[in-house]
Amino acid sequence: MSGARDRTGFTLVELLVSLAILATVSLSTMLVFRGVTRAWRTGELRSARYQQARLLFDLFGRELSSCVANPRYPFIGTEASAGASLRPESRSDELFFVGTIPGRSGFVERGYWVNAQSELMCHDGEPADGSYATGISELCGQMIAQFDATYFDGTAWRDQWEAHPDGALPKAIHIILAIGPQDPE
Repeated sequence: MSGARDRTGFTLVELLVSLAILATVSLSTMLVFRGVTRAWRTGELRSARYQQARLLFDLFGRELSSCVANPRYPFIGTEASAGASLRPESRSDELFFVGTIPGRSGFVERGYWVNAQSELMCHDGEPADGSYATGISELCGQMIAQFDATYFDGTAWRDQWEAHPDGALPKAIHIILAIGPQDPE
């Protein structure tokens, strides 16, 4: 035993270095996992928004293509900023029309607007009675940030479509639908 000591443990510096490396690896792993989780949730939310928008645009397309021109049942498109709302609870543009919707008999009243809770509401009046004030309202979409409609009369785009005496319909309708409370798509 000439003074040599057996070394059986780690020094304090070695322990501190290994703990620092362990903390760095753990923090990096946690940050990567949190980023992946956030990206997954964002992707799911975006996918749900796109699916809802696809379904709503399909609904708009099917129902508006069956719209009929009839003086008793005028096509009405109001602009939110004009203050000529058909629904007092509406905070966006409104769109009301009558059509022969597949699966229904006779004329059916349809309408769309967004209420104060950012829900897209659908007006449904069957059979149509010529008054958009009657009928039932049902939820068609949620988290609607914007619903704007413009109407093409054959020469220019208009912000609203007033009931014409001859029941004329717009040649085309441009609908903007933004879904989502933050960063709408």
